[in-house]
Amino acid sequence: MNKKPELLAPAGTTAAVIAAINGGADAVYFGGKSFNARRNAENMTDDEIKEAVTRCHQHGVKVYVTLNILIKNSEMAEVVNTLNFLKTLNLDGLIVQDIGLIYLLRHYFPEFKLQTSTQASVYGLEGVLFFQKLGFSRVVLPREMSLTQVADIKKKTRIELKIFAHGALCYAYSGQCLMSSMIGGRSGNRGLCAQPCRKHYQLFDENARLVKEGYLISPKDLNILDALPVVSASGVDSLKIEGRMKTPEYVYGITRAYREGIDAAAGDEVDQTIDNRAVMQVFNRDFTRGHLFNEADILNAQVGKNRGVLIGQVVSLAKTAKNTNHKSTYQPLGIRLYEDVQLNVGDGLSFGEDGKTGTRVDAIFTPSGRRCERGSGGETVVIPCRYGVSPGTLLYKNFDKNLMDSLTKRGSRSLDQPASTINFKLFLKLDKPAEIVASAQGCAVTYRADFYPEAPLKNPIDEAMVREQISRIGGTGFELGIISMELDDQVFLSRSQLNTLRKEVLIKLTQKLADTEKKEVSPDLLHSTITIVPLEKELLAKPERLKKRQSDGEKKQVSLSFEKMPMIDFLMQLDGLDQVVLPLLGEGVAEKTALLKDRGITVLLKTPKIMDDQMTKKVRQLLKKELNQDGFLIGNYEALQLLNKTSSYVEADLSFNVFNTLATRALKEWGVGGAVLSPELIETELQEITGHSEIDMVLPVYGVQELMVSKKCLFGCKNCLEKKKGTTGLCHREMSGKLLDERGFSFPVERDDQGLIHIYNGDTLFLREEILELKSVDTWRIYYHNENIEKLRTIISYYRQGIYDKHWGLPEGLGTEGTTRGSFRRGVK
Repeated sequence: MNKKPELLAPAGTTAAVIAAINGGADAVYFGGKSFNARRNAENMTDDEIKEAVTRCHQHGVKVYVTLNILIKNSEMAEVVNTLNFLKTLNLDGLIVQDIGLIYLLRHYFPEFKLQTSTQASVYGLEGVLFFQKLGFSRVVLPREMSLTQVADIKKKTRIELKIFAHGALCYAYSGQCLMSSMIGGRSGNRGLCAQPCRKHYQLFDENARLVKEGYLISPKDLNILDALPVVSASGVDSLKIEGRMKTPEYVYGITRAYREGIDAAAGDEVDQTIDNRAVMQVFNRDFTRGHLFNEADILNAQVGKNRGVLIGQVVSLAKTAKNTNHKSTYQPLGIRLYEDVQLNVGDGLSFGEDGKTGTRVDAIFTPSGRRCERGSGGETVVIPCRYGVSPGTLLYKNFDKNLMDSLTKRGSRSLDQPASTINFKLFLKLDKPAEIVASAQGCAVTYRADFYPEAPLKNPIDEAMVREQISRIGGTGFELGIISMELDDQVFLSRSQLNTLRKEVLIKLTQKLADTEKKEVSPDLLHSTITIVPLEKELLAKPERLKKRQSDGEKKQVSLSFEKMPMIDFLMQLDGLDQVVLPLLGEGVAEKTALLKDRGITVLLKTPKIMDDQMTKKVRQLLKKELNQDGFLIGNYEALQLLNKTSSYVEADLSFNVFNTLATRALKEWGVGGAVLSPELIETELQEITGHSEIDMVLPVYGVQELMVSKKCLFGCKNCLEKKKGTTGLCHREMSGKLLDERGFSFPVERDDQGLIHIYNGDTLFLREEILELKSVDTWRIYYHNENIEKLRTIISYYRQGIYDKHWGLPEGLGTEGTTRGSFRRGVK
């Protein structure tokens, strides 16, 4: 018999919490008004959160609160206040991604059980082991991981593992998407994703020929209902339903479907109340079992929103059918319904594969014009419609009023609020103070009276009288449990004394259950010039690295990073560099590293950004060799875990999303000597972080910015199509092209030799004289993409010397057309 994994349901509102409990969730997750990755959801106030936690715990449902966005220095005081509130609630866990927040929680709020958000970007076993070592209670595995890998990691770790089971999929690896941020300043890492993957695009090949168009990077929705027995057998601890922005009806329906599926997989007898058709009807963009089962056909280019269920098609109408007695602005639309379907007034329809238009069903008529209550399978009916729709067009029902009414009724069913059970134990001994213990909700208190049981003048006290007086708890909110007692044979207490025992112990218990007087980290500890929490005295001094940098002069190190391994001849033509970053997996890496070092250039070897267990094995083997490097540029927690005992310099790349000063404290603690600053930070935020960091700070100043990296191939080449026939590997043939959005903006696309898709910003990042104000930055990094040698040498020369010239001019061959300052001036929300 399979172990039952926890069923984890989304709850963006109080109504959704009730729906999740009614649906049979074992746990729910939700966020407050701030600091969670669904800031566009309604979310809950502090009072609503407090009420939700109480309600869930009364019904045996665990509660995990999301604090899973990147946090700015200026927000740290509010974060402290939020944590001080949350720690009074007896939560079952916090879900986090921000490195600085992790540092804060581990050092100053150790009472919280921590879980990684999917935004934290854990890719494999080594990343899981890193967080296990850090003391986390649970790690969520990426949606790009296969079930075989999940089961293998479970066998090799002690920490709880969570996977996604149902709901929306992102095109990009979570936590590694900057597309929404760069297009409109709405950061997905800050909970405000504008969902660019649900937009319409055209794909052109490297020869500018149109390949295809549609919702090209829009994934289908995940659904593993039919695979729950094998998923449960993997040993995974928690199955997550995505959907904090979905309705309570969705939460109830999908939660109920998975409750029944999980129980059935464990061998329980289950009466199915939510079938597969109902699941599809509630919400779908077509379904996939995703990378969990190595499915290749994950994208749905036809529709970017809820498709619903196919119910029929448009048919031509005879002239007699045109009298529907409806408003003249509407015209009759003939519909032939497929078998086993039904159409009701109040339903919603969408037209065609793309579902761009649709209508609400306000009335239903027979072809002869007679109004009817509903249309049934096999019938032809007529509805009024403001759109002209061609015969043969497929019709999808994207809203089923009867189903939604049913789910609303079942999901909002009143929860009988059971009172907390209270147990009492009395100790009535001669020559000892009368004593009573009360316990409820895992909490116990003792009240010791200032009076003593006495020898009786007539009759001794009996258990019946004690029980009668102690059981009078009406109106206290408690339900009576067990009353036990230890009485001497000949003792006496008055009824008023017994009442005093009961009242006083109830007061103590109520106070303890509501007690919020825990140790707090006060926002008053925030320093006015370094907006981080709580400051220790030694952090007020200027970091040693700044003293050293300023003693060396004001010029910055110039670093050049290569994504692909360059030819030796190309490298040898470059002058004016302090540092070069080469790909660790590049051909001839040891030889090229040695050549650069002979020229006095330091070399960092860059690990792959995405490291699943197969890639980690390759990296581990390479690290055993003599590579001549000065250090490593790491892109993930897997690499950090592999290099945790190295004596080499280690630098955290962009993918770590360094967003606040506390993040630099965490990295230093983890043995990291430097970090690349987040490209989503504004100038003033960069100033604050770099000025008080004890590790080296690297600023990206020039280059094409990667917006997405994905395992979902959009080229549709032969190798990818063959994968659908049973192969499980990605296509490793390199390809390139560009995506064009509806506004005419262009985004270069490349597939690398790992089979991963990279989408880049169409404009090149180019920071100029403004970066001279960032005195505390140690290194300026240039990112090579496909510039010719002459232009690249001009760029290097500019950052080596030209930028320091007082006239701020640009050298010949280096202009600003097609460039951007990114978030440097505007920042992100």
